[in-house]
Amino acid sequence: MLRLYLRLYLFLALGLAGAIWLVNYTYDELLPEANETYNREAMRGPAYGLVEQLSPVMGDARILRLAELQRHYGLRLALVERDELSLDEREKKLLAAGQLVVRGDFMEFIANIDGGPQLLNIKLPEEPKWLYVWAYSLLGLCLAIVLYFWVRPHWRDLEHIRLAAQRFGDNDLSSRILLPRRSTVCELAGHFNQMAERIESLIANQRELTNAVSHELRTPIARLSFELDQLKQQADPRQSGALINDMYADLGELEEMVSELLTYASLERGATQVTRENIEAHSWLDSVIGSVALEAEAAGVQLLLRTCDVDFIRIEPRFMARAVINLLRNAIRYADRRVEVSLVKFGSGYEVRVCDDGPGVPLEGRAKIFQPFMRLDASRDRRTGGFGLGLALVQRVCQWHGGQVEVLDSEWGGALFRMTWAYDE
Repeated sequence: MLRLYLRLYLFLALGLAGAIWLVNYTYDELLPEANETYNREAMRGPAYGLVEQLSPVMGDARILRLAELQRHYGLRLALVERDELSLDEREKKLLAAGQLVVRGDFMEFIANIDGGPQLLNIKLPEEPKWLYVWAYSLLGLCLAIVLYFWVRPHWRDLEHIRLAAQRFGDNDLSSRILLPRRSTVCELAGHFNQMAERIESLIANQRELTNAVSHELRTPIARLSFELDQLKQQADPRQSGALINDMYADLGELEEMVSELLTYASLERGATQVTRENIEAHSWLDSVIGSVALEAEAAGVQLLLRTCDVDFIRIEPRFMARAVINLLRNAIRYADRRVEVSLVKFGSGYEVRVCDDGPGVPLEGRAKIFQPFMRLDASRDRRTGGFGLGLALVQRVCQWHGGQVEVLDSEWGGALFRMTWAYDE
């Protein structure tokens, strides 16, 4: 704090001294006529009184009279001969007109007494140097006191920010800054807290993803290892072919999981730029439904487009299609006989609904299913297992479009996934 305080004090002191010098220079050098007029008018009254008392007397009597008057004035008075002064034409004209001549940085005045050879010289007393020293010292002290009480709360708040940043750097990710609203750096503290929350969330998600990925990879890798061992022991080519097909299926499962994981990671860290486009809604939705039509047919589920009352939608087509496909696959996985999808306008945005007639989602699990690698179904078979990334991707895509996704009860008792997002100009 001391270094900051001294630097700021030195900066302000030099600035104040420069401002005072500039004002004096402007007044004395750039506006001499105005300054001269002011000082002449200020001294005109005392000079007139002195001239009126000196005019009636001459010679030594005038000198004695001036000495007597000197005791009653705080000015230095003297009689001078006109010839002893080097008067220019302007000064001669001023004296002839009965006006004062101002000299010596406005500290000396010359007055005409009676038009004769003698002139009255009036000098202001010199200001004591120590007075300037004390005045400027007092000004500097007052500036130091005021500056201290101004700097102290700022430094205290900045020190809180520094310590919080140090704790955060020492892996205390829960470190936050609490400052009163009247603090001038309260907004900075708020941005730090937002940054800290974001970093803490990213690191927590990264840890969860790392742990979950390692767990998810074990199952297909273990199956591949088992199938390779079985393949070595098989002599029948037909049985070997079945094992090879299973191995290809496991490799496809690994590839699909890696693809979803990379997509989710890119959305999570903001590495992918979402650029919206105006898309013809009905054709886009038909292509999305067509992507999962074979899966629905293989599962014995009727997949229908219930309604699409939107002509054009503004979305990032690739990611939004991925989100809707994930919702449809999730519905097909758990539906008994049918799944319906609809696209409608919703307030100032759009809404996609995916309904199924399956068992639905219990209330206590509706918030959890959008977390990565979170599954309410504990099974691991290929029909209902999944990777636990599909709905997490849906939520991320909705958030990137400024919307949200929620799960409700469908009219058939199953699950209703409702995805909404705002219209973007």
